[in-house]
Amino acid sequence: MIGRKKTENAPMQGINLINEGTRIVGDLVAQGDVRIDGHLKGDVNTRARLAIGASGQVEGQLHGSMVDIAGEVKGDVVVSGVLTLRKTARVRGDLTVSKLVIEEGAMFSGQCTMTDMVKTPMHGARATEEAAG
Repeated sequence: MIGRKKTENAPMQGINLINEGTRIVGDLVAQGDVRIDGHLKGDVNTRARLAIGASGQVEGQLHGSMVDIAGEVKGDVVVSGVLTLRKTARVRGDLTVSKLVIEEGAMFSGQCTMTDMVKTPMHGARATEEAAG
């Protein structure tokens, strides 16, 4: 078409979404944003934003640059940027964060370590490929 650039090889930018009513067993590794409104049993690792909606449930570790939790998490949470626990959040696990925001009503059971040296490692097959170089 006239005046339009080809975008066939351009990477898709968007949100990886797990809807309410969806149940996944296994680890999730993503380069882009992730939102979970369903149930995931496994670790989640992204260098981008991660949101656990009010209906979302995760049984596993979370790694992200910015994480917003309104649902339930059973596992450790590692965040290189800001972790926000919304008033409906229920978290059982240890937190390692650079910055932490907790709304009144949020429930948290575990230990919290705040440091500016937090890294969010990539796990899984993609991480192995990146490490191999």
